[in-house]
Amino acid sequence: MTIIDWMNQVLIYKKPWNEFSESDKKTFSPFILNRFLSMDSEFIEIVNGFQPYSIGMLESKDVYGFYCKLLPKGKRFNKYIKGKKDKKYDSELIDLLCKHFQESKSHILSYLELINKEQLKCILQLYGVEPKKIRKLVK
Repeated sequence: MTIIDWMNQVLIYKKPWNEFSESDKKTFSPFILNRFLSMDSEFIEIVNGFQPYSIGMLESKDVYGFYCKLLPKGKRFNKYIKGKKDKKYDSELIDLLCKHFQESKSHILSYLELINKEQLKCILQLYGVEPKKIRKLVK
């Protein structure tokens, strides 16, 4: 069974745990179920409060039973929220900025979000970087 199947079981069908096959039971993941249920703003507080107990302390059947009994019956659609992708910066640019600001790479990566392109161009020109290379580094 997929996570969508488990979501449907918890929210719509609410089939008893002992009626699932052993292979189905093995696919149940409290962590993933918590993650998907927390995408619903109405369930987020319930999931947040129950999560410390659902992962590691309770068995899968107990987690399944808790959600089946507590959550209202009905089909719901929740858009999955993805994490932000980190921008990739050229290592030469990062090294130059580390030298210029005398800061660590992690600090420079956070600075890059704040520095506009014109400021970056000026800094690169100070260090004698060719205009062609500046255009490549400052996209």
